[in-house]
Amino acid sequence: MDKKQTTNLLAKSKSLFSLNSLADNYNNKGLKFLEKDDYENAITCFFQSLDYDENYSHAYSNIGNALLKKGNYDEAVKMFGDAIKLDEKNSDYHFNLGVALTQCNDYKGAAKAYKECLKITPRNKLAVKFLGNCYKDLRMFPEAIKTYKKLEKLDPKNPEAAFLQSKIHIRHGRFNLGWKMYEYGLKNNIRKPFIGYYNETKTLWDGKPFKGNLLIYGEQGLGDQLNFGTVLKDLLKEKPDVIIKVDERLKQIFKNTYPEITVYGEDDIVPTEDYEKYISLASLCKFFRTHTDDFTNTHFTKYIIGETENPYINDFFKKVSGFKIGISWHSFSTENGLNRSLNTDQLSQIVKCKNVNFINIQYGNVLKQIKEVKLLSGKEILKVPFTDITKDIISLASIIKKCDLIISIDNSTAHLSASLGHPTWVLLPYSADFRWMEEVTPAIWYNNTTLIRQEKENDWNGVVDLVCDAIEKSNLNN
Repeated sequence: MDKKQTTNLLAKSKSLFSLNSLADNYNNKGLKFLEKDDYENAITCFFQSLDYDENYSHAYSNIGNALLKKGNYDEAVKMFGDAIKLDEKNSDYHFNLGVALTQCNDYKGAAKAYKECLKITPRNKLAVKFLGNCYKDLRMFPEAIKTYKKLEKLDPKNPEAAFLQSKIHIRHGRFNLGWKMYEYGLKNNIRKPFIGYYNETKTLWDGKPFKGNLLIYGEQGLGDQLNFGTVLKDLLKEKPDVIIKVDERLKQIFKNTYPEITVYGEDDIVPTEDYEKYISLASLCKFFRTHTDDFTNTHFTKYIIGETENPYINDFFKKVSGFKIGISWHSFSTENGLNRSLNTDQLSQIVKCKNVNFINIQYGNVLKQIKEVKLLSGKEILKVPFTDITKDIISLASIIKKCDLIISIDNSTAHLSASLGHPTWVLLPYSADFRWMEEVTPAIWYNNTTLIRQEKENDWNGVVDLVCDAIEKSNLNN
């Protein structure tokens, strides 16, 4: 072993082990707590390890990992930075720093960290993927495509690289190529079609005419099913014999909107003798959304909710006069929900708008946020009583229909409101979901939906100012 190899091995060894046995003992004890998700005790042990060896880089990194799991991303960034100062040749430290910076929405910093990681371990497939994601979030799309192609070469059996490229093609209007590549998302369950899809014994539909029923499997979340479900009207013109499986909460809406379709819930069993071929819902786009004209020339079909049986909704709106804006501000997505959400300070600026009533259409447990907004704005976001808008989508849709305008960040509520054809403003981050396209204001999938985009990374203030200005100048209350 030559001198250079010996030096590298020693450096790596020092990053993982301390020359002080007590420091090692506390570090190992902390790792056991970390495995049990006991973050507080883990962090305490790691700091005790540093009391015995202040240059123990791996202890700093482990503190960073614990803070990362706790959601304390800014503090995690500092700890990974301290670890790198002690051992800049450890690729894991750079990689973890990239992860923490991504959670802080610092995509430039994250990209730099991933590139440092790849200088040390150039075949780190996850680092290549995450670097491509950073380029995508920075809207550096040629660089993102190039990076995803590199991932393809490193991991040719993994379809995810092609799937990631597909969404860039679609958002730029390269529909024919994009939807074909989007099919790679079915090869490793990225798109999550409903149970039964991967166990099918019937023939996958190729878009050609045939006799018998076509079974369509719903996929992904509520917003995805609502969005891709807008293609069904065009499908029915060519293939009238259709069965579909959707989320149980959407069954009635799909039944009301498409009475000619047999609708099952996600967990319902469709008898195999009732259909001849099958397909996943979003895969219809490769047949019916291959060009911009397919969006503009189709007749947009609003979803029909029918009559609600909830008496509290009508009673509530009888008591609320003036202009009513339904508002949704939060995404619970673990992938990029923080990037899409407004914080309570930003939300408060909108709620402060005078002579306008704001109605809560935000699903999930947001009571604490609503209380904070009231303290910050001096106004209350009104709530329909005794109504679970997380589980009861029909009631949520009814509330939306009774509002004069909906303002929502990119979540399932935005897709619900837009698919109802209701006046909707969707607030989008700098790099939005691929279905909102690039540099367009009216949503291509829906009617009556306006897209309001960040002009700079993480700049919700510009969006909030634009919304407040639009509300004021529109004289919505008159």
